[in-house]
Amino acid sequence: MALWLEWLKCIRALRGACKRNRTFLWLAVVLCAWAARPDLLGVTSFVRGSFLAPACYHALLNFFHSGALDLPSLLELWVKFALTRFCPVNEAGYSVFVADGLKIAKEGKKMPAVKCLHQESQNNSKAEYIMGHSFQVISLLVTAATGQVVAVPLLSRICEGLKRSGPRLSLLDKLASMFLEVARFADVPSVLVADAYYASRKVIHPLGAHNHHLISRVRNNAVAYELAPQPTIKRRGRPKKYGRKVRLRDLFKAGQAFTEAPSPVYGEQNITIQYRSVDLLWRPLGQLVRFVLVKHPTRGNIILLSTALTMQPLCVIKLYGLRFKIEVSFKQSLHTLGGYCVFRPW
Repeated sequence: MALWLEWLKCIRALRGACKRNRTFLWLAVVLCAWAARPDLLGVTSFVRGSFLAPACYHALLNFFHSGALDLPSLLELWVKFALTRFCPVNEAGYSVFVADGLKIAKEGKKMPAVKCLHQESQNNSKAEYIMGHSFQVISLLVTAATGQVVAVPLLSRICEGLKRSGPRLSLLDKLASMFLEVARFADVPSVLVADAYYASRKVIHPLGAHNHHLISRVRNNAVAYELAPQPTIKRRGRPKKYGRKVRLRDLFKAGQAFTEAPSPVYGEQNITIQYRSVDLLWRPLGQLVRFVLVKHPTRGNIILLSTALTMQPLCVIKLYGLRFKIEVSFKQSLHTLGGYCVFRPW
């Protein structure tokens, strides 16, 4: 009983998103049923898990479409609650967020926002093409009392299959907009950790305009440029900006330039890695970025990118190693909580 009383105190932080007290009570019922339901069979499982009368089924459906629940206010209250109640991971003065995409297969023939999706995966058990929903998720990295790092989901939206008014935006534009919508509630600059798909100008430029940064991975065939030497005699025209072209994978051949250190990756012990940091011009951005080349004894070579030039290379490696925590939260949402099964296109 003491656990549920503490849980109720946390839920009260979301009261401001409800226009009426009755709406807040239904919100509490839904969240309680979501945590305690015995099966993952949609709204009917909420009725069974909360020991409600069968007539409450339609009331729950009306709640999910009610305008009395202000979703922007709910997002603001939830993000502020997560930033203050939990212990966010902080590296070099930055709050750390992680982002990734998630594709869920759906079989409903008339379900909104269902479209043909391509799955890029090396897992043979996954079909190359599925009909389903495409989500993008922003999560906050927090440290538990036991020292473990957990990804707390903050915002998830369907980003494909929905037609909206206004200019047509790509998935990268939508993710950058989602992150800025969440990060504006943090009091300090933030770092977004994402996969190689998000290492793009469309993501980095909006983040940089608000003093945020991106840590990601780049492909092995990526190239960068050294700064061009400044001419001693001024001549007509703009000075040359890009100098010698550098193939990043060729930098692994210079073994003496690498430094050995204990692996900072989460969960790894008694493992020594080799790393090298180099600041070069990246043409997609037109500015200096920090590339961290890592030689791992079991995982192979990897090239990381950081737009925060002041962040130490080991911090970059550590934060990118925590990116998999969002994958763990996906599995928990799907198999334990039954998330992404109920649809509402907000």
